[in-house]
Amino acid sequence: MHCIYCQSEEVVKNGSKTLKSDQVVQRYLCKTCGRRFNERSGTPMARLRTPAATVEMALNARGEGLGIRAAARVVGTSPSSISAWEERLSSHLPAWSPPAPEGGEVTIEGDELYTRVGENLPPEASEGWTISFIERESRYWLEASAGLKAAQLFEQGVERAWQWAVSSAWIRWFTDGERRYGKELWKLASVYLPSHLTSEAYPYQKVWREGLEVAIKIKGSQGKARVEWLQVEHPWTAMSSIAEVHANHLEAFNSALRRRATAYRRRQNHYAKQLEGLQRALNVQRLIHNWVRPHWSLGKARTPAMAMGFIQRPLKISEILLSRGFEWITP
Repeated sequence: MHCIYCQSEEVVKNGSKTLKSDQVVQRYLCKTCGRRFNERSGTPMARLRTPAATVEMALNARGEGLGIRAAARVVGTSPSSISAWEERLSSHLPAWSPPAPEGGEVTIEGDELYTRVGENLPPEASEGWTISFIERESRYWLEASAGLKAAQLFEQGVERAWQWAVSSAWIRWFTDGERRYGKELWKLASVYLPSHLTSEAYPYQKVWREGLEVAIKIKGSQGKARVEWLQVEHPWTAMSSIAEVHANHLEAFNSALRRRATAYRRRQNHYAKQLEGLQRALNVQRLIHNWVRPHWSLGKARTPAMAMGFIQRPLKISEILLSRGFEWITP
């Protein structure tokens, strides 16, 4: 046990507290900084008297596609309580978003997904656009930003995805025909070559950083797709075959997301009333997808977080609710 305030290991037990739900919560005292805390401090369950099993049941129902009101009827609570629990879990997403392993190789797919938010506005005026990125081999969902389909949304989504992947030695960045992915990435990942690496055969000075390959797949007419590499590659970066440039895995994932998140089904009242609600639902789905739900393409009982090497076993939602981050989970 470490102190949540000073990270000291000089922590001793300091009594316990019994909640109204008959749960016993252990208290601790840090002998270094003198501050007290309990086993729930700093977790989504902090200062919450509801049993963790009840919250887990509600979030499991939401993760499998039930609306808030339907989940509330199943659990026997109010819709506002479930919204509050989702907000608690969503706010801890940064503690469950480690960067890509340093020096490795990743293939990132990017795509957009649209749904309704609030009033039924035309797509160009709606905040219902979601920009998502996944790592192809592990199916790890590394970024999902919702909002108006404008430059700010692409800038935010691309920057977060790049910060996740930047420590990798080799990065393949493949998206659909939306050029703003490459435009925003160029601001972050372009470098100037030293003069001894340029020549008459390769006169480019500003290129992608070494090991980064950026390409898009454009859907052409009559089913004839076209692949295009964006900007100039580094002379030491190997290029992939045309068949490998696609975002098919992310498109299939988006189809599954429409089944598991009511905000994307657009049936009756099953849509987000506000942008904050849509982003909250996305964050909860990301946590469940990466750490809880095994993916059939990865093998038996393997989650995307396991495939990335962040953890050695699937987690339960209750473990996430009672933990301060993935570093606190035992193997």
